[in-house]
Amino acid sequence: MEPNPRQPALSWRTVTLTVLFAVLGALWIRKASLLAFTILVGEGTPPVPALTALVLLAAVGFAWHALTRGGRWRREALLVYLSLTTCFVTVDANGIRQLLASTMSLRYFAAPENDYQSYADLLPAWVAPTDEGVVRRFFEGGEGAGFPWRAWAAPVLMWSGAFLVLTLSLMCMGALFRGPWAEHERLAFPLAELALRLAPDPPERPLDQPLLRSPLFWVGVGVAAIYDGSNIAHAFSPQVPAIGQVYDFNRLLTERPWTGLQPISMPFRPEIVGLGYLVPVDVLLSVWTCFLLFRFEGFFAGLAGYSIGGFPFEAAQGVGAYVALAGFLLWAARRPLAAVVRSACGGPRRDDREEAIAGPLGLWGTVAGLALMTAFCVLMGVSPLRALGYMVLLYGCSLVYMRVRAQTGLPITYIVPREDMHWTIQALVPTSGRLSRAEMRSETAFTVLQALCRMTFPQLASYELEGFRIGDRARIRQGHIAVGLALGLVLGLGLAYAIHLHAAHDYGWNVIDGGTTEGGFRTVNALTSYAELESRVRNRTPLPVSTNVARLVGLTLTLAMVVLRARFLRFPLNPLGLAIAGTFGHSVWFAIFMAWFWKTLILRLGGAHTYRQLTPLFIGVAMGHFLIAGGIWGLVGAFSEDVARRYLLWFA
Repeated sequence: MEPNPRQPALSWRTVTLTVLFAVLGALWIRKASLLAFTILVGEGTPPVPALTALVLLAAVGFAWHALTRGGRWRREALLVYLSLTTCFVTVDANGIRQLLASTMSLRYFAAPENDYQSYADLLPAWVAPTDEGVVRRFFEGGEGAGFPWRAWAAPVLMWSGAFLVLTLSLMCMGALFRGPWAEHERLAFPLAELALRLAPDPPERPLDQPLLRSPLFWVGVGVAAIYDGSNIAHAFSPQVPAIGQVYDFNRLLTERPWTGLQPISMPFRPEIVGLGYLVPVDVLLSVWTCFLLFRFEGFFAGLAGYSIGGFPFEAAQGVGAYVALAGFLLWAARRPLAAVVRSACGGPRRDDREEAIAGPLGLWGTVAGLALMTAFCVLMGVSPLRALGYMVLLYGCSLVYMRVRAQTGLPITYIVPREDMHWTIQALVPTSGRLSRAEMRSETAFTVLQALCRMTFPQLASYELEGFRIGDRARIRQGHIAVGLALGLVLGLGLAYAIHLHAAHDYGWNVIDGGTTEGGFRTVNALTSYAELESRVRNRTPLPVSTNVARLVGLTLTLAMVVLRARFLRFPLNPLGLAIAGTFGHSVWFAIFMAWFWKTLILRLGGAHTYRQLTPLFIGVAMGHFLIAGGIWGLVGAFSEDVARRYLLWFA
């Protein structure tokens, strides 16, 4: 008999709780994030509604001790939480909402002064509804008419299929690396450990006591309450002083050469300070150091008289770092991957009977997903080589993001080179001369598909990877974890289409998602892409030398850091820092600096024992911010839009 047998967690109670919380959370997201556009509660890492559900289930377990006997309630609570993470990431702003804005905008915003109508006519009919009345009603709304199910059937089915193929194949890719990362490199998976510490169950070891029972945890929640409380009080009464969310240095740097340091501000992000305490010190140091190096690159370039817009192109350097790290991760895992390949080709198989996604299944699932998504892009009209390059880059960047989450647990959604993935491939295909119809179709389809890199596929893959880690630690059957994650995906797709399509046809897409008369934030993103498409086609864009050089610089610096860390044990900079700083450093660097400062000070003065003792305090700061600013203020934002807009929060 197994010493630690895996236990069942999937039951009708689990499914019922998952569906109940999913529906309530989707209605919350619809009101606060889509209609009022105040607090994007589903955008957090982890999503606020999923975290709230886990805390509520933990509180029920603590209050009703009979539920926790045998540990079944704990396993069910964790499985509900995992299903909800994949569900709410799909429902919120950068899930289906981004896709709808990108596919629908071409026809509605077509005008005599642009060529959008001709671009839309190049696309297959299943990309989006083509009927003029359906398109107009989507953007302008209308009451009394029935929902046009027939017009939406093909787009919903095709895009849902692509969504599931891409997400599940990324899950398969994550399964290939989970073993090497967890068993050989001993990565911590901090967000998985956070969920385990919140779950309702007696501790296995004294250091693992549930967070809700720790006094220091509640002290941390109190610190977050002071921060958020001052900002909330200021929102209700502007005379009350507030701590604020950011200190802007740009207003002090208005003269040359100091303008070269722009943009620079100090963002206060309690969730990053709190969970950043769990991040390795070298990664924290590398993020804020690389960000400041970017700023001083611009400063010294200005002193030298070098002036070019966008310099030092940190986003391009960030995608170069991602490409280098993807290659390094493949190289570092070459032996286990080679064993999987041999097993998939008929060689000896490893003992992975407990795995929901065994090695060969993970390999073939990844290959099949990559092939199907490439074929999907070609079916839309993208040239085969460009489609393959785009998918390889998307899979590679998703792998690096999964590594960042597994190693650091930083609660940041946007540390992925989102738009720059698209432009990296676009930069390799300059336009010249008169374009053929096939080339025009490829350009148009590729612009529509830019939505894929803006959506949350890397985040979904990371939640799936953390889910299997939670299954290992909580001894939940891996098959139940897989079913729970798949249930969350299907629920998320259904709820996402339901709330977005009905809201659009009732109110009009022009006035939701933060819009006033011509669409909200996602629509602005789409229209910016189509304006760039038109400029590219009309002006015959040459190869952008500066950004391509910056990508090579980022790639070279990252590989240099990898080599230096291999040669010198105490080399202080981690290449993950360059990737994070290049993609989203401006919004997180100061919070990461504060996490580095406090962790370094505590380790120097008190050592590892004091560090472990104070961990609940910092987690409490993060959790308090999630539950107060995201949960409580998120509910206020759903019903009091004017007040909530005075303290807008983005858990990006």
